[in-house]
Amino acid sequence: MIKICYIIGQLGKSGAEKQLYELVKNINKKKFSPMVISLSQGGYWANEIRKLNIEVIELQRRRNKDFTRLFKLIKLLQAIKPDIVHTYAYSANYYGRVAAILTKVPIVFSSERNSVDIGTYKNRNHIFIDKFLSFFTQGIICNSYNASEALVKKYSFDRRIVFTVHNGINFADFLDRAKANDQRKIDNKDKVVGTVGRFYPQKNHKLFLDVSKIIIDKYGYKDIKFKILGDGPLKNELINYSEQLGIQNNVIFDGERGDILNVLKSFDILLMTSHYEGISNVIMEAMMMGLPVVATDVGGNRELVIDGETGFLCPLNNPSRIADMLHQLVNNEEEAIRMGENGKKRILNEFGIEKMIKKTENIYTKFLEKKKILRLCAYGTEDYGY
Repeated sequence: MIKICYIIGQLGKSGAEKQLYELVKNINKKKFSPMVISLSQGGYWANEIRKLNIEVIELQRRRNKDFTRLFKLIKLLQAIKPDIVHTYAYSANYYGRVAAILTKVPIVFSSERNSVDIGTYKNRNHIFIDKFLSFFTQGIICNSYNASEALVKKYSFDRRIVFTVHNGINFADFLDRAKANDQRKIDNKDKVVGTVGRFYPQKNHKLFLDVSKIIIDKYGYKDIKFKILGDGPLKNELINYSEQLGIQNNVIFDGERGDILNVLKSFDILLMTSHYEGISNVIMEAMMMGLPVVATDVGGNRELVIDGETGFLCPLNNPSRIADMLHQLVNNEEEAIRMGENGKKRILNEFGIEKMIKKTENIYTKFLEKKKILRLCAYGTEDYGY
C-alpha cells in the first residue's frame, strides 16, 4: 500500500479544500492510503474527511509565519514515513516541501491552485522560493493550463515536472438538482444575477456592484436582484459600498451557505468578477446547474467558459463591457438557456471527477515506477498539455 500524506494550509470552505476532499474520497484505496495534515486547526472539510475514515492531523497556527509548524511537520513525517507527500496552497507548498525534503520522503509533489502571476497572491520572493524548491520536487500539479504555462514560459520552471490536472465535478451530487434546475423560473420577471466567493480582494466584489449599478441605471432593470454569497473581512465595506451606489434594495448579501447547489438553483446567471482565478469550482458548479456564466477573462476562466457559447468572457475591470454582456443574457432568455445547456454539456464531457482522479493517479504511478529518478525525461510535454 502506497502511503500518501497530503499537506494543506487549512480545511475551510474553499475550492482547493473541496478538491482535496474529492481526491482522498475517490482515490483507489486498494493502491493508495491517504492521510491529511492541516497547518491550521478546524475547518469544515476536516470533519468531512474524517467521516471517510481518513486520518486528519491539525496543527496549531499561532500567526501567519509560524516556523514551529515546520518542526512539527518534520517530526510527523519522520513517524509516518510516507511514500508520497503532496502539498496544497502556498504555506503548505513551503512548509510541507521543506519538511518532506529534510525527512527524505521519496516523492514530493506541490500544487498550484491559482494564477501564479506576480501581483496576484504571489510576489517575487514567493516565485524565487517556489523555483528553488522545484529542484527538490518531483512534480508540480497545476489545476489550469494558465498556471502551468506561467510557470514554464514566464518563470522558466522545468516543463518536465509541470503537470496539469483540471478540477473535477462529482456528478452524483448534481444530477437530481440539475434536472430540477431545467425548470427554472423562466416566467419570473425578477431576474437574479448571483456570485459566490469569499469577501477578499481576489474576488473583486466591488466590480460586481459597479456592474449591478450600470444594469439598474442604464438598462432600467429596477426589479433585478443581485445576490452575493460569501463572508469575509470586506463584508461591511461592500455593504457600505452598495449603499453609496444607491443599489442596496437590489443587492442581497446572503452570507456563507452550506446548500450551494440549492442557491445556484435560484440564480438565472452567474457573474464572476475576480481579479485572478485558477479553475473556479463555482463556475463549474454553475455550469453543471445549467447557468450561463459572465466572467472576467483571467486565469483559468477561459478553460471553462467558451466565449459566446457557454457565456461571455470580459476584460478585467471594464464594468461597462461586462454590463453589456450581462444585459444580453438578461434580455434574451432563449440565448441564456442555450448557453446554460452548452455549459452543462461541457462540464459533463470534460470535467468529471473520474478524469481528475485518473490523471492524478497516473502521475503518482509514473513517479513510483521511477522513484529513484529525480526528473522524468519522457512524459513532461504530454502531461503539460502541449
